[in-house]
Amino acid sequence: MVRRWWRRDIWDPFDIMREIQEEIDEIFNEFFRGPRLWSYRRFGEPGEEFELRSEGVWREPFVDIFDTGEEFVITAELPGVRKEDIKVRITNDTVYIEAQVRREQELEKEGAVRIERYYSGYRRVIRLPEEVIPEKAKAKYNNGVLEIRIPKKHPTKKEEREGFEVKIE
Repeated sequence: MVRRWWRRDIWDPFDIMREIQEEIDEIFNEFFRGPRLWSYRRFGEPGEEFELRSEGVWREPFVDIFDTGEEFVITAELPGVRKEDIKVRITNDTVYIEAQVRREQELEKEGAVRIERYYSGYRRVIRLPEEVIPEKAKAKYNNGVLEIRIPKKHPTKKEEREGFEVKIE
């Protein structure tokens, strides 16, 4: 958080309030950025359909995103999920990952039957910094890790992504 040592307008009594609001906004943005183990967010990205789920708790999986220049490689941890229960949707600049975990257990003891059901899942919306070609994407799932490879619409060279080093004289 960058603190200013001066005020924008010393004659404006609301300037300090705007500064406080900016700091609060930054704190909230920092708090809600990144992976969440237990996500209580009920609203998705702008334009995404609002949907309440009653099956259980939805979490955001941990993801790594790599830019190889030619494609984006996304790996997501989805432990306890079967391949059949994973849905991946991709648009020009967004990846939607949803997976359900289903566990059912039946126990019999002295004539009584107890059924314990546990439904939960993972959900994540990932905005990509560049446009991709969704129809050429490939995904594979192995040992709880989902890997998605999405070709970029406009591939970039390493120098363009990382910048050029300038020699100091």
